[in-house]
This record gives sequence, structure tokens and C-alpha cells, in this order.
Amino acid sequence: MRKAIYKPPKAIRGGIPICFPQFGSHGSLEHHGFARNRFWSNDTDPPPFPTNSKSFIDLILKPSEEDMPKWPHSYEFRLRVALGTGGDLMLTSRIRNANADGKPFTFTFAYHTYFSVLDIGY
Repeated sequence: MRKAIYKPPKAIRGGIPICFPQFGSHGSLEHHGFARNRFWSNDTDPPPFPTNSKSFIDLILKPSEEDMPKWPHSYEFRLRVALGTGGDLMLTSRIRNANADGKPFTFTFAYHTYFSVLDIGY
């Protein structure tokens, strides 16, 4: 990660590529959302997440003033990143509507993963 460069508004390369909230056309910055361009905080009061791992971190993302013009909803995006006993990486996401008025809103999100392959001919 030493070669990763963080220069907003571009997404950092590497890490966990979370696309939230997804809106707009495919290929646009909005399609990938803003979560991957934000600093997340340690979640000091996480809800119970089922996990068999002893090695994990709980993260939380809440809206910022910068998000409001394009995404006028209050939310809490919680993410547990856990390392399994066999070295497997496990991600558990929970997104909560935190709007004071309780009105529902629609959203989509995705993990935009990249896999290293030896030969794309298969």
C-alpha cells in the first residue's frame, strides 16, 4: 500500500473497493459512489456481527457535508473486515437508514473487486 496515492476526488487504488451509493450511469464517478473516496472511522459501538474470527476491525462511514448535494440521506454504513483462520478475508456490510424523519430511501452498493489472472484466454 505504500504506492497507493490518495488524491481526492479520485479513488485510491488498492484496499476494499466499495461502491456506495450507486447512482448515475455506468462508468461515471457517481456510479461508483463516494464511500471509496472517504476516510472511515473505527466503529467503537458496533452492533453484533456474527463472526468466527478473532482478528477483525469494525469500521463506520457516516455522511459528510460534501455528500449532501448529491446524496441528501442520512445513513450509517458499517463494515467488519475479518481475517479467517485460513487467511480468508471476510467482509460483512450493514447499512442503516439514519434519517430523522424515518422515510425510506432506495440505494444499491457493490464490492468492485479485482482479481489477478494469469491468462484471460480461459
